[in-house]
Amino acid sequence: MKKLAYFITALLACGGISLAQAVVPAFAVNTLGGEKLINTVNKEQTHQQNQQTRQEKQASNSANKSANQLQNIKTRADSLIVTRLDSLNTLLNRVQSDTKLTSSEKSSLTTEIQNDVSALTALKAKIDADTNVTTARTDAKTIITNYYIYAIFEPKVRLLVTLNNLQNTSGYIQALVPQLQNLINNLKAQGKDTSQIQPLLDDISSQLQTINTTIATDIATVQNISTTSKRNPTDFTKVRQDIAQIVRSGFAKIRSDFAKMRPLFNQLVGPVSLTPGTPTGAEPTTAVTQTPSPSPAPTQ
Repeated sequence: MKKLAYFITALLACGGISLAQAVVPAFAVNTLGGEKLINTVNKEQTHQQNQQTRQEKQASNSANKSANQLQNIKTRADSLIVTRLDSLNTLLNRVQSDTKLTSSEKSSLTTEIQNDVSALTALKAKIDADTNVTTARTDAKTIITNYYIYAIFEPKVRLLVTLNNLQNTSGYIQALVPQLQNLINNLKAQGKDTSQIQPLLDDISSQLQTINTTIATDIATVQNISTTSKRNPTDFTKVRQDIAQIVRSGFAKIRSDFAKMRPLFNQLVGPVSLTPGTPTGAEPTTAVTQTPSPSPAPTQ
């Protein structure tokens, strides 16, 4: 009986040790979800930290990009403004030194140029002080939309100078008309046939009238073109067409009439000398060179 009791006791002892060895690892591995919870929290924290780092980096890159954009806008705008200021100063010197423009035209153009110079200078200062891209970009656009230096101002000045030159030319020719008319009247009074010359002079007068009316209208059109608002694209086109199709073609016809007059006058009175005309209304003078009569033959 004692041996049996010892055997049972030993068996239970071995079984308890084996059971303990089997149970303990199971409890050591299975923490009832606690370790998994910790791992999940740690993983989420790491994810959030990485996300925050990316956001901070993106914000930094965005800020740097915005700063670069702002500086690029300012640099570009400054360049555009400085170029236009140089052009305006060149135009101002040209206007003030031009001998063909009238005093009122010089005064009006000078005022317009100086106003644009002041406005562009102030705009440059504003753009340089802008602190965000949107405002700077909006201000920079006004360089093009509010100041038409190349699209309007320069062609306006060129056309006014051209029209005034043509007007002066017409004035000089106009001053020749009464001289020629006096010659024709004198020849007609002498019984000379002036029927071929008079129509030529009449055509010259008619051409001059058309030319002068066209030039006066075109000068008014150009003077009224604003340099600070978008123009009608047909304005300059119409003036250029007038110059080419009416004014210059009219002068070509007048030149042709003069060329036809010369041999006719030579046939009637010999070479004709005309004092160059002036558009100031000065009294024209004429000089007719008579063909000298032959000297009588000496008496034998």
